[in-house]
Amino acid sequence: MNIAKHPSFEADWDADQLRVIEAEADARLVVEAGPGTGKTAVACARLAYLISDEDVEPSNTWMISFTRTAVAEIRARLHSYVGDASFAIRIATIDSHAWSIHSGHDANARLTGSYEENIARVIDLLKSDKDVADELSQIEHVVIDEAQDLVGQRADLIEELVKRLPSDCGVTVFADEAQAIYGFSDDSVGHRKGGAAKPGKALLERLRAESSLGFETLILKEIYRTSSPGLRKIFSDLRKDVLDKNRHCDGFHAETAEKIRKFADKKGLKWTQMKVADFTRDDLLLFRTRGEVLMAAQFCDLPHRLRLSGYGATLPAWLAICFWDFVESYLGEGHFLDLWATRIENKAAPHYGPAEAWQHLLRVAGRRDGSVDMQKLRRRLGQARPPVELTLPEFGLQGPIVGTIHASKGREASNVVLLLPNGADFETAEDEAEEARVLFVGATRARTSLIVGEGNAFRASTLASGRVHRSVRNGKSTMVEVGRDGDITAPGLVGRSEFRAADAKAGQSFLAKAADVITTYKLEADPDLDWRYRIRVGDEGPCVGVMSRNLTFDLWKILENRKQRRSHKPPSYVNHVRGQGSATIVLGPDDSDLETLNEPWATSGFVLAPRIAAFPPFFFFRRK
Repeated sequence: MNIAKHPSFEADWDADQLRVIEAEADARLVVEAGPGTGKTAVACARLAYLISDEDVEPSNTWMISFTRTAVAEIRARLHSYVGDASFAIRIATIDSHAWSIHSGHDANARLTGSYEENIARVIDLLKSDKDVADELSQIEHVVIDEAQDLVGQRADLIEELVKRLPSDCGVTVFADEAQAIYGFSDDSVGHRKGGAAKPGKALLERLRAESSLGFETLILKEIYRTSSPGLRKIFSDLRKDVLDKNRHCDGFHAETAEKIRKFADKKGLKWTQMKVADFTRDDLLLFRTRGEVLMAAQFCDLPHRLRLSGYGATLPAWLAICFWDFVESYLGEGHFLDLWATRIENKAAPHYGPAEAWQHLLRVAGRRDGSVDMQKLRRRLGQARPPVELTLPEFGLQGPIVGTIHASKGREASNVVLLLPNGADFETAEDEAEEARVLFVGATRARTSLIVGEGNAFRASTLASGRVHRSVRNGKSTMVEVGRDGDITAPGLVGRSEFRAADAKAGQSFLAKAADVITTYKLEADPDLDWRYRIRVGDEGPCVGVMSRNLTFDLWKILENRKQRRSHKPPSYVNHVRGQGSATIVLGPDDSDLETLNEPWATSGFVLAPRIAAFPPFFFFRRK
């Protein structure tokens, strides 16, 4: 079969792309691919070619990506190329691949260890474990995506993996060094988070420096993502500037920002004049910092989605709406269709129908007799990183995406609004160059048009927990992030200590009705729950949950940082807490939290949660 003529491919390939796709199965390639050159399509076509034309066994191929969102896109594209053979390909993030090796070859593997400890153990296994060596000996090809961002321990891991692969195992590495933005976070501009040390040699440097690994460099040049003259200038000319180290000197960041303004389709938009109502679900609104995203979301009363660290993929509400009281061990198709018809159809339906939903369930936890194993489903959905088949890629409802540049890396949109930061200071030319690359990444998310505006000049602070807070100019209130991972847990939604069974059911019923709409909640501190905050629907509505102690602890930390812990206290109530519909929390069969829940949730393990991402004002009052 000629891969260039494969009916599943949506376009003809150019000569550079074909050189990558049709390279020998044992070739070792570093593919330099700038934005818009079809990197993801070529990466998937490379594997499809090896499977279809070179008789490479799908189960002996790995695809290593940087983000879970990219994994979902890659999996869908590969399925369109090679059909069900794509399910045998090991497509996962670096961390997931590492955990697979760790858990599969170390009886003492625990998720509770630190990231550094887990990675170090996997590297040891790669070096010394015979069973791991046997597993690696079966691999015929590995594709590594977004390699420019692999530094530190992740680079150590991949370098060791490549060294331990069979000599005839091919490796195809895709990268764009103009998009390497690993040093700075989305919390600050111009200062490395927590004064972090430089990350050391990137993976690409290591692979190129080790001649015995046998890597050859190929380049994808043609830009396909956009026909906009201005965007093409950014994708090509500005990229050359960003890659040219001779230009990395004082003022380079400001120069990069000015060129983006020059080439944009429209400029001059003011942050204060932005209205999410002016944008569609095909639009991406990008801010430099986390605080700016939270501020924009707080004052938006229309549906939108967040792309922000700490607000990752969530499970859709229909899972808990269907299964909150389902206590049987197995689920048949007929029973599921009945549940869907009565509970989901015309109420909280996702963009797909019951047939596709059923296929997702089968893929995750299907049995040979065609039913779904509910215990297995709960185990898989209860993981920290549930299967992408059943997760929502963004946090929120349908509408434009509001996010940071970092969290939107690797994604694209028809129209992008890029809010450029003001007043950045840099300690070194290297830091300034990296921040210029951040702006380049933001500008190159656009396919059709780029609008450039000026970001808000305010600076927010970040606690050790990652929670953002910001004092309002008048000094009377403090805006505090609410809804971070860990703020809302299953016991806080249907726990016996927090709710009577009837009240828990009333809260869950409300969340089912509000699954697809924006709701504004009120937080009320409850002295009987150690002053944790109840989540109420206005003054008269039901209580839908109780915030965890994480929020209360951080509020006291804010006061401590201000040296006001003895003189002030957190507020007894907080208004304007915005909720973006509802999501599902799943507890595995062995989860210790189950024994704290009311029935039927203690048995079913499926709980509805308000999807909160808010930045409301907190008024800290003096103690009386």
